[in-house]
Amino acid sequence: MARSKIIKEYVDVQITSANATFKANFEVDKHAALIIGIAISSNFDDLLYYRGSQRISINEMEIYPEEYESKMLLQVLNVSVNERIIKLGEDILPGNRQVEIDYKDSDHPATNFQPYRVRLYVYSKLQD
Repeated sequence: MARSKIIKEYVDVQITSANATFKANFEVDKHAALIIGIAISSNFDDLLYYRGSQRISINEMEIYPEEYESKMLLQVLNVSVNERIIKLGEDILPGNRQVEIDYKDSDHPATNFQPYRVRLYVYSKLQD
């Protein structure tokens, strides 16, 4: 069986208190040649949608600025499984391989806070 040429990795951010910022980072696989896209999800999509914003950087390059609304990145069920990756517009060299997310939870009248998880997926192409 042929191995996929796409590496799928993720980092979890545990949101444990309201109106706070939480940070997480990880290092992209050493075999990644190009970073091609991201996706974001949560175990409580409504909290992510209404309460969340984030800053995401890859290789010290800001991909999404501080306070970028999570609802702009959330992929819902009516999107085809093969279309749920957010392509970055250009492939990014992994460089120092560091991926960082600063996730901010903010009050919203449509939700009540409860602890939740935010997951940032990163998709990369394998080296040839």
